[in-house]
Amino acid sequence: MNADYIKVIVDKIDDLPYKAILFDGTWGIGKSYAVNQALEHRDNVCKISMFGLNDAKKIYHEVLFQLALKNNIGSKLSKIVNDILERMSSISKKASQAKDIIYSITQERELFTLLSKEFKSPHIIVIDDLERASAQVSLEEVLGIVEELKHCNYVKVILIAHLDEIKDNNKELLDKYSEKVIDRIYHITESPNNVDWGKLNIHAGFITEFLSEHKVKNLRTLEKAQRFYDDVNTYCSDIDNEDFKNEIRLICFSIVVESIDNLYYRKDGESEKDSINNSYVKIGNELEYRIKNYLAGIKSSSNLVSMLLQYYKNEIVLDKDIIIAEYKGFLQAGCKPNYYKTDEEIRRLLPDLLAKMDEAQNLIELNKFADEYMVWSDIIKEDNADTLQKYRIRLQKILENIINDGKEEILSYSYDMFHLSSEKVKQVYIEEKTNMRKFLVKKYIEYLQETTKGNQAYEYSCKLCKYFNNTDYKDIIKKSIDGLLDKKSFPVDDLDEKKYHTCYNIMYILFHTDSDKFLEFCGELGDSCDCMAVYRIDYLTKELIRGY
Repeated sequence: MNADYIKVIVDKIDDLPYKAILFDGTWGIGKSYAVNQALEHRDNVCKISMFGLNDAKKIYHEVLFQLALKNNIGSKLSKIVNDILERMSSISKKASQAKDIIYSITQERELFTLLSKEFKSPHIIVIDDLERASAQVSLEEVLGIVEELKHCNYVKVILIAHLDEIKDNNKELLDKYSEKVIDRIYHITESPNNVDWGKLNIHAGFITEFLSEHKVKNLRTLEKAQRFYDDVNTYCSDIDNEDFKNEIRLICFSIVVESIDNLYYRKDGESEKDSINNSYVKIGNELEYRIKNYLAGIKSSSNLVSMLLQYYKNEIVLDKDIIIAEYKGFLQAGCKPNYYKTDEEIRRLLPDLLAKMDEAQNLIELNKFADEYMVWSDIIKEDNADTLQKYRIRLQKILENIINDGKEEILSYSYDMFHLSSEKVKQVYIEEKTNMRKFLVKKYIEYLQETTKGNQAYEYSCKLCKYFNNTDYKDIIKKSIDGLLDKKSFPVDDLDEKKYHTCYNIMYILFHTDSDKFLEFCGELGDSCDCMAVYRIDYLTKELIRGY
């Protein structure tokens, strides 16, 4: 049954002979969507999700307040509630206790039964996610509550579930009681054809074309894809080009849909004779290859697809500079590809690439244009030593600015993030990253040589400790740390808690760099310090030795 039929059923539920019905179907097929759509214009509807509900009796709490009391303050129903409470007050020793009785689960059940006698029109209770109920919730108790609700005046119950996902012990209970409790089960096997995409914030024109080619059955997958596109689109705020944004949308949907639904995943061959075919299938089943089934004819580069996939997997961070650099490539995609150009055409291209490299305002653009220049100039055997040196100088400046802005994490990124092809550019990038690490360590140590007081000193000492345990930094720090083998680095004079922890961080690095030299210096330092300083140094030294 198509999920569109749910709306037909729910629209005429008042006239149906059933008091409790169940819609069954796989997750994301559109059951909840269709039920909500059918009920959106109706009053007197209560919607409950079993997901996260830790007590079946809380169903009565939701039913009571969503159906009976929510919109009836001052009405006859409220008068009935007050009459009940007053009668309880006359029995209770304390009136306040009687007034609180409304919050008792047992009383809520009885109260709703009384109130339902005043119903003059149909009231619908939707209980969703039956299969996701907490282990603390008894399915037998839930079905018992449904049976009780069926007997209330003008009340009908709609259950929504994926029955195949109900655990074994509950499955037996369902088989045992469902015939008595559930009047009819509708099995939903197809997603709805008629979806109000605007309510899901999905572009109707785009998704209609997308679904005509790719048979996605899970509405939740499409919602997740839309959210991923909305995320990526925040980095496109400076770009006013709908064609480019449409390609971004297509890439985002392709990544999410194929990652979750595996529409283009193929099974391996079933015999040893299929070994060659199996190898082919295995390669084709890699997510990167499967995504290509969605992206035929796009102008955007494979680099953009790869970066968005890495971002989706939380392997890299994304920023506007990355997207803008790819957008510039998108605008040039209609030009004759460099691969098909003559040597002379490439020579005419090189000055433009050099100018773009010189004008680059960020690392993404700099690496992109430098890489292109070096690749094509190498192919036509043009001397590019001067350009490589210009790249190095420009790279130094941009990296230094990034470091001074506090974005040191850039030094942990591999050149793979920039999809570099030129071995020359890769080598320069590696060398300058190493130089920047040296620059960073030097900056920290020079600061700590002047003072170990304050938040800045403590922050730098923490970073030195963190980097000391990183293989990329360890040797650099070891070669520079002797500059901190000084009295200022120890918990001696003008001490406070922040400085004490700063000194401990420095002592940690000194000890693990050369323990003999460290211990010898501590002994010498004891001759010029007061007793409390000696005690602190001795205490921290013992801590370091114990942890060694």
